[in-house]
Amino acid sequence: MSNTPTSDRINTRIDPKIKQKAQEQLAQHGLTMSEFVRVVITTVANNGLPKYYGFPNQQVVNSLTEVADDIAGTTKLKSANSQSELEQLLDE
Repeated sequence: MSNTPTSDRINTRIDPKIKQKAQEQLAQHGLTMSEFVRVVITTVANNGLPKYYGFPNQQVVNSLTEVADDIAGTTKLKSANSQSELEQLLDE
């Protein structure tokens, strides 16, 4: 008898609210979180990442961070009240 496991375990951390929302969505399709992760990982292993899947470049990451900071109130993005003000900001 072999001691080689027939499956391996993957652990990850995620925001509890996101996990709950994902579980609710998956349940509507009759899937558990484990089943979904297994399907996705198997698909990537066999076919690679889908063409539509991409990683943001540093400029996109910086922009998203800037927006998140603005929403959180830790920084304030410049704003415009007219087209001319917007054009001035875009020229900076």
